[in-house]
Amino acid sequence: MIFTDLLTIAMPCYERKDFFLAALESALNQTVKCKIIVVDNCSSHNYFEKVCKEKNVPYYRNERNIGIAGNFSRTVELSDTKYVMNLQDDDKLHPQYVESFLKAVNLHPDIDIFFSNFEADTSRGIVPHHHTLPFGYMGNGAKIIEYAIKYKMGFPYMTSAIKKSKAHSAKEVSDMVGSYDWEWIYSHANELSFYGDSKKLYLYRLHDQQHTSVEASIYKLSLPYIYDNILKEKVSDDKLKKIASNNAFWELVILKSSADKNKILEYLNGNSKYSYYLKSKLKENIMLHMIFFTHKVFVMLVYKTIRKVGLIS
Repeated sequence: MIFTDLLTIAMPCYERKDFFLAALESALNQTVKCKIIVVDNCSSHNYFEKVCKEKNVPYYRNERNIGIAGNFSRTVELSDTKYVMNLQDDDKLHPQYVESFLKAVNLHPDIDIFFSNFEADTSRGIVPHHHTLPFGYMGNGAKIIEYAIKYKMGFPYMTSAIKKSKAHSAKEVSDMVGSYDWEWIYSHANELSFYGDSKKLYLYRLHDQQHTSVEASIYKLSLPYIYDNILKEKVSDDKLKKIASNNAFWELVILKSSADKNKILEYLNGNSKYSYYLKSKLKENIMLHMIFFTHKVFVMLVYKTIRKVGLIS
């Protein structure tokens, strides 16, 4: 048996039992073995503890629920290896994930983040994702930022093995909501080195219980914030800045066309950085202001028509 002490596969989990065993077994069934831990975010049952005991996997339980981002940070704290990979409890790893990670690190010992291509497991079966990703060795994150603007955000944080010394702390992401993983990655990309493996080594499961589905509107609000306040500020090229601004505009239109009226009002009356961002955009852009005070069904129809004729992608 080949074993590496460079990586811990850490599984943050909470409540949901449906896919946990398959996810854990995908970590256990690697061609190259590594450390595995499970961190339970104070679930109301002992299912995860029971499975871990049966599988001889170290199990930790938080005394209280510390949120998704907080629990991801907790897994990093509890890991004692150079790299940590957070495997979501509803996804699966390809058997060669750790083997591919080890090959990349041996070739490029300086990489801060290893990530891989992936597939999506949907109600229609396994399908390819729609993102355009850069692969190979990248000594800095300039290409990561460029791709996020030109081809729209899609960095596969969930497939990433991150150097523990560079991973985010709970405090660092405490004011991030929605796509906090993208917000953190893109905020620090220019300070990090990457290796992207083009092999599809991760299976991302799409289902109705996902936090991204349950809290869809706040994810949609965090996207234009990232384009405007992070990505646009990371580039000097005026064309890229303009694309980032346009992307932010259309993400706000998508938010208006899909979010419940009460959610929009909640954001407009809120005190988070995302609420302040939304209020400032509506104040400075009269067209957005008009859109946000138009019925969402009409906005949705107009948006779909514009997409259909190819004016936006």
